[in-house]
Amino acid sequence: MGRLFWKFFLTFWLALLVAGIGVGTAVWLRHNAWQGSETAKQAIDVRRASSFVAVAENAIRHGGVVGLRNFLEAMRDAPFPPVYAVDDQDRELLQRSVAPEVLQQARTLFLQAAYPEAIRRVSAEDGHRYLLFVPLPEHGFADRPPRVPPSPLLPILAGTFASLIFSAALAWYFAKPIRSLRNAFAALAQGDLDARVGSLMGKRRDELSDLGQNFDHMAGQIHNLVHAQQRLLHDVSHELRSPLARIQAAIGLAQQQPEKIMAMMERIERESQRISDLVGELLVLSRLEAGVSGSESHDFDIGGLLDDIVENARFEAEQYGVVIRYDGIEETVVKGRSELLHRAIENVLRNALQHCKKGGEVAVIVRFDTGKRRLQVAVYDQGPGVAESDLSAIFEPFFRSGDRGKADSIGLGLAIAYRAIEAHAGRIQASNRPQGGLRIEINIPFTE
Repeated sequence: MGRLFWKFFLTFWLALLVAGIGVGTAVWLRHNAWQGSETAKQAIDVRRASSFVAVAENAIRHGGVVGLRNFLEAMRDAPFPPVYAVDDQDRELLQRSVAPEVLQQARTLFLQAAYPEAIRRVSAEDGHRYLLFVPLPEHGFADRPPRVPPSPLLPILAGTFASLIFSAALAWYFAKPIRSLRNAFAALAQGDLDARVGSLMGKRRDELSDLGQNFDHMAGQIHNLVHAQQRLLHDVSHELRSPLARIQAAIGLAQQQPEKIMAMMERIERESQRISDLVGELLVLSRLEAGVSGSESHDFDIGGLLDDIVENARFEAEQYGVVIRYDGIEETVVKGRSELLHRAIENVLRNALQHCKKGGEVAVIVRFDTGKRRLQVAVYDQGPGVAESDLSAIFEPFFRSGDRGKADSIGLGLAIAYRAIEAHAGRIQASNRPQGGLRIEINIPFTE
């Protein structure tokens, strides 16, 4: 059991114990007050009991049985001990129930003349004799055995045991998921990226289960990021190995054939430039993934930016024998990071040029919603397209689909474009065109 369990347990138990003691004390005080009032009432009645018997005797002597009955009826609702009138056939005048042992004791005390003021026999005009008495201990009647109050030990022990069980169950209910979370954090810190706690939460629907779901989401994100970094490291190593191997081969060939040294130097220069471009793209990608873009937001003309990108791409399009059809927009000033957007849209356009068939057309269609301040850019090519299963993967670093012979492609262009658009709270997605080719759509919101 952890420290948190004992904190919960002692807190709940003490709270229940204090509440139980408070309620028990209040009940006990009320019970004592009630008993005190009953005792006082009985003390007053005992002093007047003999006089009530005398009054009953006078009532039957002067008013007959009717007078006695009226007196006893009036006494029934009064806060005094009852006066009984029993004839020789053991019938009480008001048909009240009298215990046989009480009646027998009253007759015996009358015959012994032990308490003549409190036990009397009178004759009525109808010939019946009535025994008048008040069955009180002060008048010689045996007192009823006192009610022994139940021992408070059993309720106290039962309440204490129940509070212990309840407090332990409640503390365990709160401490168990926290202990599971602690173990999961420890496992994650030791490198177990598959550690999860969702299944250990059971059917809970509270803040602790929400915390477990958040932990699982965090662990999943860390798992994906670590594996992405491992895959990126593997891809970078692979990408660097090829140009380095070609550089080493060029150096060896230059040493063996000095007459080809100039051609080999050009080869080495191209491969060195490829490595430099690769390192530069990796730096840009790492900054974007870390949320560091290197530039601040500023006002710029998005229409002019798109015009410059398309104009520069037309020179590259001539090398591939591709025509660019551009549907631009008027001058529109927005606030953002122009360098990032320039690189993102340029990478998408260059990717379309590299994969478009020779003699084909690349279409760049731009729309700007002035009301919603939202830019929409669609780039269409007439290339082979991408397998449906790879549409979401083309924005991953070093991903290549279809034609892998594009020597100028490093494999980071779309990945950088994706993260640059994401840095502007935008969205970029790819889909295949029904007539062939790939369609990439960019949607970017701008603030005032």
